[in-house]
Amino acid sequence: MRCTVVGAGAWGLSAAAELSARGHRVTLVERHGIGNALSSSRGPTRLWRLADPDPLKIRLSLRARDAMRRLERLTAATLHLRRGLLWRDTESLARLAAALRAADVPFTEVEAADVDRFFPGLAGDGRDAVFQADAGVVLAEAYLAAQAERFRANGGLLITGEVVAVDAAARQPEVRLADGTTLTGDAAVVAAGPGAGPLLPSMGVTMTLRPYLEQVVHYAGIEPSAQVPGLIDGPVQDGPAVYAMPTPGVGYKAGLDAPLRPLEPGDDDRTPDPGRTAELTRRIAAMFPGVTPRVVDEQVCSWTDSPDGRFVIDRVGHSTVLACGDSGEGFKYAALVGDVLADLAEGRSPDDDIAALSLARLRALADDPGRAPTALGRTSVPDV
Repeated sequence: MRCTVVGAGAWGLSAAAELSARGHRVTLVERHGIGNALSSSRGPTRLWRLADPDPLKIRLSLRARDAMRRLERLTAATLHLRRGLLWRDTESLARLAAALRAADVPFTEVEAADVDRFFPGLAGDGRDAVFQADAGVVLAEAYLAAQAERFRANGGLLITGEVVAVDAAARQPEVRLADGTTLTGDAAVVAAGPGAGPLLPSMGVTMTLRPYLEQVVHYAGIEPSAQVPGLIDGPVQDGPAVYAMPTPGVGYKAGLDAPLRPLEPGDDDRTPDPGRTAELTRRIAAMFPGVTPRVVDEQVCSWTDSPDGRFVIDRVGHSTVLACGDSGEGFKYAALVGDVLADLAEGRSPDDDIAALSLARLRALADDPGRAPTALGRTSVPDV
């Protein structure tokens, strides 16, 4: 089978690597190259976790963890680390515990005065928490490198160029580039991150995607050891939720669960905002009063929200597969999504959990242009 994959981020590259490993002839098209500074997949780490108030995401996270382990055995590379996760909040904690209990995922309920036993140095603030051991970080740069090597080793072809349209209605889908090139094959996979939105009309898909920019900061001084867990700290009276994770060799990575700004077409500015860094640093200093957090790195990256905050994974037309709406959580599912997209491109039917992510669920959903992006109280926080 000849297949064209649009987008070389965590999802697209994973799909291209898997398809090529299955013996298909795969052309991967990426506008700026693998791991580029404008992609949603940049940066050294992403948070992975089983903990989520959404039962579907727990099931998918279990499968993604197993897929990551299979990939590590296949590539003989370390691609993720298990460090645990402390989730502290008021509104979401009961739903989180109920979802974990229903899924038979072990966890520990932590009283407010005891949080520093699970995260040394974290100040109590009167809120209880949940600790879940099956969590940690995806080594994102190592992951992309491993998938890129799989892709190359199995004869995949990488093309740098801008895709402007995808004809999904054709028996053999056509991918058209800005330079006039048309790529035709037996199947196409579109996993273009924030670039997916402009391609939807040509695919016959009516859906509003909202891309955003998010800012993260690495701090020195927070990690007393390499084994500190990830952290989700729910909204407080004067600020949004904070998500954070260890990044080996760099520092402790943190971000606010609030977009820096909407990502508009042509916005290639990834300059960190000093005000956002100052706001996050004040929050981190209050959470860890025994240290003086020192900024060692700042990054701005993108993520894309779907109309309901869940992924969109579906077959469109005869043999085109669409994957979009990462909602800031896509990387931790990447090994699973790569396999799923390859299955769909080969014509296999989705299982019930993947079918729940199809376009069909959105047809009865009224689009609200003013809807706030994904937030802790509704589904989950991003892990960028």
